[in-house]
Amino acid sequence: MTSTARTESIAGRLIGKLTGFLDRFRDVGEIRNLSPAEACSVAHDLRIAPSDLEMLVARGRHGANELPQMLKALGIDEGAIKRAEPGALNDMRRVCALCIEKSRCNRELEAGTAALHHREYCANTYTIDSLGTEPKPDQTELQLRGPCCC
Repeated sequence: MTSTARTESIAGRLIGKLTGFLDRFRDVGEIRNLSPAEACSVAHDLRIAPSDLEMLVARGRHGANELPQMLKALGIDEGAIKRAEPGALNDMRRVCALCIEKSRCNRELEAGTAALHHREYCANTYTIDSLGTEPKPDQTELQLRGPCCC
């Protein structure tokens, strides 16, 4: 009975992956069928380069799944960023979805070492720093930098 359940689970995951792949393939096909003007308009609305549009669609709706995990690893409240800087959070999602370091990011997140090494590979490090966050394990709210009082 255990091997049957395991086989069904593996088959279910494979079917899910295949379905996701086919959905992305269809979405990329739709993007390719846009006129150049339409593609530029969509890219402009998303605040990305037209050349990045196809790649962003190909990554699918789960292309930025690492971002919430990274913020959590850094002790940063995603909800606080969403309230204080919603545009910045959207930009961070876009950067994450287009990132070429996903393999390393996932390895570091899984190993629990992302907070130690994210500056070496995370393209959102600059944005995190510019928001004035000071990642700490016990931090529960995003702290925005105030004026210098030195």
